[in-house]
Amino acid sequence: MAQKIGNLPDVLKVGTNEMELVVFKMYNALPDGTSELLEYGVNVAKVREIIPMPTLTKVPDMPDYAHALTEVRGEVIPIVDLGKWMKLVTPEVIDIRKKVIVLEMLGTTVGMIVHEVERIRRIKWDQIKPPPSLLQAKHGGRITGVTKIDDEGESLLLILDLESVISDIGALIPKRGIALEEIERVGKKKLKGNVLIVDDSSVARKVLKDTLENVGLHVIEAIDGKNALDILNDFKGKIGGQPISNFINLIISDVEMPEMDGLTFTKNVKSDPLLQQIPIVVNTSLSGDENKEKAKLVGADGYLVKFDVTRLIQEISKFLG
Repeated sequence: MAQKIGNLPDVLKVGTNEMELVVFKMYNALPDGTSELLEYGVNVAKVREIIPMPTLTKVPDMPDYAHALTEVRGEVIPIVDLGKWMKLVTPEVIDIRKKVIVLEMLGTTVGMIVHEVERIRRIKWDQIKPPPSLLQAKHGGRITGVTKIDDEGESLLLILDLESVISDIGALIPKRGIALEEIERVGKKKLKGNVLIVDDSSVARKVLKDTLENVGLHVIEAIDGKNALDILNDFKGKIGGQPISNFINLIISDVEMPEMDGLTFTKNVKSDPLLQQIPIVVNTSLSGDENKEKAKLVGADGYLVKFDVTRLIQEISKFLG
C-alpha cells in the first residue's frame, strides 16, 4: 500500500510547490565604470558538487564560453564559463574567487564557472514569476523565472534556462530519426491526438514540439503549471458534457517551472474529477528514483528524463497507440 504523503519525510513530500536553490553571484562591469551584481539560482537536485577552479584543458574549435574540459573524480567533463555565455564583462576591480558548480542533468555532467556561491535558499515556485520582456531581452532569452529575495524587493534572483546551456555546448542533440523508427516498431503508423506540453524552457518546448509533430501529434503549449491549468479550465468551460479526452489526450509536463511547478500541477489535475482521466507524463531534467517516486505519488502516469526521444515515443505510445 502506498504511504500517505503526510507521513513521508520532508525530502519525499510532493506537490508543495517549493524547492531548494543553490544561489550564486555574477558580477558585470558597466560602461560607466561601475559594476552590477546579479544573483542566480539552480535547483539543488541538479548540483552534484561545488569545487574550486580546477585546471582546465582547452579544446580547439569551440566557442569561448565552452572551450575547456577538466577532470572531476576521474570523469572528464565540459566546462561552461557562465559569464562569457551570458556576455557579462568581469570587473577588474573586484577580487573574484571563481567556483565551479558541477551539474548533473539531461543525461550529462557539466561544470559551470560562477563568480561566487552564496547559500541555499528554499523558495516557493509561486513566488517565482515569468521574467518581464525587458529583463528577458537583457539576458538574451536565457531566463525562465525571477523572484525577489529581500523584504524591500530590491534584489532579484534569476532562474537560468539551463537547457539552453546544455543545448549551446552541443550536448543536447535529439535523434529525430530514431523517433520515426520507434513509431514504426511500436505502432506501424504515426500517432494521433492532442498533447498539452508544459515547460518554461523555450528550448525544451521546441525540441518536444518538433518531435511530437514529427510523429503526427497536434501540440498545445503552456509555459508553466498555472498557464496549463488555465488552459484546461478554459476547455472545461467550453466542452459542456463532452469528456475532456476528446480534446486533450495526453499531458507532458516539466517539473521546475515558475508560478506552479509540475508536481503541484499534476496533483491539481489528478484531484479534479473532470481532468483526472488525462494521462500525465512527467518529463524532466531531474533523474533518480527519488524524483520518479515523487511524480508517482502525485498521480503521474509516466516519468521521463529529457531528452531521450526513443524512450519518449515508447512512453507516449502507451497512451496514444
